[in-house]
Amino acid sequence: MFKLSYGKGCKQLSCIAAVCLTLWGCGSTPTTNAPRTTNVISLGQATQSHEYYANKAVQSSGISQQAYRLLALRAALNNGQLEAADSYLGQLPSSAMLNDNHRLELQLLQSLRFAYADDLTLAIATLTPSSTWQVAPQRLASVYQQRANFHAQNQAPLIAASDLIKALSLSQDEDSRAALRQAIWQEYQLISTEDLTTQLTNTSDREESGWLALAVIEKNALQSPEALKQQLMQWSSDYPNHSASNHLPERLVAAASVVPYAPQKISVILPLTGRYARLGQAVQNGLLSNLMQNNSEQDITLIDSNELGAQAAYQQAIDDEAQFIIGPLLKNNVEQVSAIETEIPTLFLNAPQELNAASNQFYFALDRESEALQGARYIFEQGKEHPVVVAPDNVRGHQISKLFSQQWLELHEGDIEADDVEVIYFKKDSELKATIEQLFETDKSQARINTMRYLVGTKMQAETHSRRDIDAIYLVANPKQTAMLMPSVKVTVSAYASEVPVFVGSGGNAYQITDGGLTHLNQLTVSEIPWLLSTSNDLSPSEVQNLWPKMKQSQMRLFAMGHDAYSLIAKLAQMKLFPEYHLEGLSGQLNLDQDSKINRQMSWAQFQRGRLKKIQ
Repeated sequence: MFKLSYGKGCKQLSCIAAVCLTLWGCGSTPTTNAPRTTNVISLGQATQSHEYYANKAVQSSGISQQAYRLLALRAALNNGQLEAADSYLGQLPSSAMLNDNHRLELQLLQSLRFAYADDLTLAIATLTPSSTWQVAPQRLASVYQQRANFHAQNQAPLIAASDLIKALSLSQDEDSRAALRQAIWQEYQLISTEDLTTQLTNTSDREESGWLALAVIEKNALQSPEALKQQLMQWSSDYPNHSASNHLPERLVAAASVVPYAPQKISVILPLTGRYARLGQAVQNGLLSNLMQNNSEQDITLIDSNELGAQAAYQQAIDDEAQFIIGPLLKNNVEQVSAIETEIPTLFLNAPQELNAASNQFYFALDRESEALQGARYIFEQGKEHPVVVAPDNVRGHQISKLFSQQWLELHEGDIEADDVEVIYFKKDSELKATIEQLFETDKSQARINTMRYLVGTKMQAETHSRRDIDAIYLVANPKQTAMLMPSVKVTVSAYASEVPVFVGSGGNAYQITDGGLTHLNQLTVSEIPWLLSTSNDLSPSEVQNLWPKMKQSQMRLFAMGHDAYSLIAKLAQMKLFPEYHLEGLSGQLNLDQDSKINRQMSWAQFQRGRLKKIQ
């Protein structure tokens, strides 16, 4: 009896096995070189129960009996009936197989049984097709395809792709070939450019070499479309008879035809006067500094949204026949103009409540909401289990804390024990100390101590105790509030409890990496734009502050935004096609999501010995 213990993944693998077991039923007829047989029974697909095939085997003999037992085994595996499958395996020793087709089928089924036992190593090792087997090519392809499936599950995409290429060389049905080409391409998407290049250097297989070279081209497809076209033409010349030559991946073909935005006339809509003038001027200075760094001769028109109104300013940009529009900056202005129809591509410097971008519209915002989502992910990655959000009791505070909690629950999807994130609100700055005491319940501890002192005398010595379940705090606060909260947390947490790490977004940070003497903020972890944490940029923050001494930290972030907005112009068309592409900007690592919104991946830093130090 062939016997294996059942692995934990048995139920999950039954779905995979069911798919595998029904995909490879065609093409089991021997080739013209195989020995001629009578009453050939088709293997590879079992449509009846295992009992049905077992009864047919009892009524048969010789090669037919063995074929029915193989079908009974396949049917049992199809339905996850593993005890029955083991019984049939005991009746089917490898040495007793009567022809190559049966040997191939038995390998497929033994391999699947090992997979049910969570032993992918044996499942892969069992599949060893012989070059001397006289079987239909499509049947042999099924062995490589099944082995590729197990390699993929085993996190070995390079080997999986190699087996899929072998399967493709044997497959004759065009639908199957199309599916295999897609599967090969998907495996190569999981491999780094470095690993692809190394394999390309080492392989001697011409077909695999062509696939690898094409994958490397795709990884580098974010260069100019002209360069991509030249690379594809060279590839076609190097691999004229390759299986992918007439079936290039759709995204690669689309990338080759992408025309990047290269406007000569750019209109920039910003509040350059009035209440928000300093914000608009910071963006303007960042954009123009990038323009000058690149020695560009583009025509830039600055339009004051405060003076004209957002809609009139946007219409002026259209009337001026701008080839690209940047702005407006304020959220309500973006909501006013985003519905105006125009063919002119536009990069809005904020995002409306509802994202509904046209094909040529993009959103770029320095929003606290996206930082809160990153904060939840970062705290989760630190292994924390019970974070608390401390936020102001206003609309913005409630919005951000709600997003944080939603993100936290998404990160714990499937965890039935995951709770909503606890949120505690403060109404005004003077309540901050009391809010922290309420959070850690030291106020209750102190009340108990006072009661005991009243009962036994004032000479009783006691120390307040704080909650120990809280293991992280995320602050939604401005710099002043952050500076007030940090000492309160340190004082409030009991000496008998572990130190609770505190995290805050860039809106709560007013200090640069060069500032010192801020020991009251020690251990505070901050998400911040990379530029403000770096001292090695061509354009350093200190240089910018020397040029504009009155520029505040919040305006420095807007300067970085303006600088990045100009850089994005030439990249947006390709970023739309390649969401995984990231632009290393001053304001973050930038990529475009499916809603045409620029995502910013922030950097993290921590105050140590009074200085803000970037976390590597």
